[in-house]
Amino acid sequence: MIEHLSAERISQWMIGERTPQLEKHVGMCAECRAELGQMEAALSKFRTAMRSTAISAPPPVWQQAPSRNRWYSWPRLVVATMALLILVALPITWRVRVQQRAAETALADSQLLERVDSAISQAVPQPMEPLVSLVAWNSGTADRSQKAQKE
Repeated sequence: MIEHLSAERISQWMIGERTPQLEKHVGMCAECRAELGQMEAALSKFRTAMRSTAISAPPPVWQQAPSRNRWYSWPRLVVATMALLILVALPITWRVRVQQRAAETALADSQLLERVDSAISQAVPQPMEPLVSLVAWNSGTADRSQKAQKE
């Protein structure tokens, strides 16, 4: 006859690997039969507990049906607010830039007109200005003397 069952032989018994010698020993030894009974009772309780927990526990998140999300969740509110700000800010900045360009164009035009006006308003071209200082421009008396000479 074999000695009492070791932990390894009890494990073999529980998973169904039973030899005729083990069955004979368990049938004859009350101590080993009691130990196997305790082990089977513990496993039975564990199995029952796991089954009841599995039935009463909610399914894992990956197995749950997707819940209906509200349209006003925080990420959606942030994105909607940013889109609204962009839609409001773009026309305002565009209008400001157009006004700035118009002001710059008007300033450049007025500066150009001033330069043209100053260039046109000169009576004599610049290279001839020294000659102008030699001649007295007294158009009223010069015109009378020319008329008198012609008559």
